Amino acid sequence: MPITKVKSEVQKLTDILNDDVIADECTAGELRAVHDQLQEAILSRDPAQLIRDKKLTQQLLVFEESNPLVGKVIKDLMTALSGMGI
Repeated sequence: MPITKVKSEVQKLTDILNDDVIADECTAGELRAVHDQLQEAILSRDPAQLIRDKKLTQQLLVFEESNPLVGKVIKDLMTALSGMGI
């Protein structure tokens, strides 16, 4: 089930944020905001629609390109989201 993979990848992102491996506090704060919106979407009745509505994939792409530390996790998360048709 694609949502299970998304949850797994969001958990990896949670771990990165909790470990404070992103030195730039501004970037970390922005990534945390996207992370929190993803968490909210996962808990909603229609996670795919909420993720589309909030344009979370576009926001994630910015982090993938600008922050190599989280790039792989974000790439894997994007792959999981595409498995949901997002």
